[in-house]
Amino acid sequence: MWWKRKQKTEWLPWYRVPGYKGKVSEAEKRELDAFRMQERHPAASYSDLPEEVCSYISRLEMENYDIKQQRAATGPMLTSLLGAAILGVSHFGVHIQPTDSIWPYGLGLILLIAPWFIYSREWQRNADEFLPSQHGGPNLTDENIKQEWELEYLTHLHQKDASKHDL
Repeated sequence: MWWKRKQKTEWLPWYRVPGYKGKVSEAEKRELDAFRMQERHPAASYSDLPEEVCSYISRLEMENYDIKQQRAATGPMLTSLLGAAILGVSHFGVHIQPTDSIWPYGLGLILLIAPWFIYSREWQRNADEFLPSQHGGPNLTDENIKQEWELEYLTHLHQKDASKHDL
């Protein structure tokens, strides 16, 4: 049904996500998969980092989450304010006569209520992104650390291949 949330699909690493347009060959993807299949990934994990680094990363993540949620709320608030203004002007009239038509009331009511349905969906999307472990995904911080390590690994691999071809 259109009102039910879609079930989450299986979590995939960044290089296996459908629509990824990077220049990672299938052999390199298999090599990265081999790293991920190991009991311990070569990249550091969040728990291995010093406490002050973990605290700093957590603060940055919270600030980022707050900014996203603030952006998600600003649009509906302004739109609802516009809807309330339309309702007020239509009913009481401000320097104009109150209207007898139902259309401004309907438009004002829609602008007052509808944005909050959109906001709730956006809020949930941000929450799912911030806490994917509650929805079957890995720890976002560990995943980002692994991604940075893998990108660095691929860069060194490409540089090594390029230096072999230059000889």
